[in-house]
Amino acid sequence: MASVNLDISSRLDITCRKNDTFSLALNIKDASGNALDLTSYTFKMEVRTSTDDEGSPVIASANVTATADDSGNLNLTITATNMNVSAGTYVYDLQATLGDVVTTWLYGTFKVNEDVTIT
Repeated sequence: MASVNLDISSRLDITCRKNDTFSLALNIKDASGNALDLTSYTFKMEVRTSTDDEGSPVIASANVTATADDSGNLNLTITATNMNVSAGTYVYDLQATLGDVVTTWLYGTFKVNEDVTIT
């Protein structure tokens, strides 16, 4: 029996800290190892309590700033204010859209460690 796996996403587990500015810098390459021009892509990332959580996200995509360039550099930023979420382990994914094609590039756990300093 033949099979095909169309899931190109990679697992990347993230640990960060409550009330700290979140900043993740990535360099995206194609299958040949060449930097991917990301200027025509749009990105969406959400953090949720579980994969079957259909309610409001813990961190909405509107609160994640994605900046990308033609050298494969993708920076994801969440302000300290938007990182004011309860400490715990959540799930996330990062979707890239090019035209009408939506592809999940990353997924995994999103662990938020408790903060000591009250802001």
